[in-house]
Amino acid sequence: MIDIDEECKKIEGSEFFYNMGGDGADDGRLIYIKNVRKVFVEPSDAEFKGRYDGVEWLPTSPTKSDPFYNIPKPPSDLVAMRMKVNKAVMAATKNLDKNKFLCASHDFSLAARNGICFAFRQYVSEEYYGLGDRWSTIIKLYYCGRWPVGFCKDEIVVI
Repeated sequence: MIDIDEECKKIEGSEFFYNMGGDGADDGRLIYIKNVRKVFVEPSDAEFKGRYDGVEWLPTSPTKSDPFYNIPKPPSDLVAMRMKVNKAVMAATKNLDKNKFLCASHDFSLAARNGICFAFRQYVSEEYYGLGDRWSTIIKLYYCGRWPVGFCKDEIVVI
């Protein structure tokens, strides 16, 4: 079971999105894209290693459903944990440098904040129910300063 207080401390001490565009280890499970332009504005199949048509975008809205699990209506203790982690993520991302999220007239900073909040909430649910490691893997990428934006089979698209 997740220790929500420890997770919130870890969130508070983290600098999210700092490593966007940086090089990464090619472990075969990650598709690195250099910036938001190459993901959202001018995507190319070559950048996505030939998998662009198969990419499913990770949710950036709280009303979207979990793409990995069919999670039941959460009990009150899980709701409280999800709210606590969401509050910690919102505080940690309050003063994001928007420059990495800007491309021409597009500002993807709100999508990034909504996406990280969604991911952490689902991670808490994943841990609570002992479902697997899909969100855990994505959370690790956030802690490494990346922005996971989508997935294709067992690969994750990250900026």
